[in-house]
Amino acid sequence: MTDQLVILAESGTLASGGVPAPAIGIGMFLLLMSLLGLTWLTGGAHHRSLDKKKNSTGSDD
Repeated sequence: MTDQLVILAESGTLASGGVPAPAIGIGMFLLLMSLLGLTWLTGGAHHRSLDKKKNSTGSDD
């Protein structure tokens, strides 16, 4: 039963000329990774680790 459903879904996708599922998955992955990178850059977590390194060298800035 499940295999018939998969065959029906694949034939419907090919007939309608829709966007293939792997393209949507890759696009969503790239979108989410870019949002994660943007959040990391604006979050300041990487600045805290740089501050610890600067303070451990003994500079009094």
